Amino acid sequence: MTNADGFDELISGIETEMSQALIEKRGAAVVLLARIAGVVYTEAIAAGVPHILAQEMATDYWAKEIHPGGVISEGDADVED
Repeated sequence: MTNADGFDELISGIETEMSQALIEKRGAAVVLLARIAGVVYTEAIAAGVPHILAQEMATDYWAKEIHPGGVISEGDADVED
């Protein structure tokens, strides 16, 4: 094994660890956003907001957090930047 091979192996290992850490971090963020969207819905229901409106509120929150800067058209599932 040459020094270059050892260096490449080291860099590859670091890259793998960083990728795994990023995946875990993004996953944790999505779980948190899902919990908050659920709280938005349940709090709206508890405040007397009708189900459909509460669901739209939670959906809007989710969409804005997942696609910041995106625009959602009513009845359109696509997000445009």
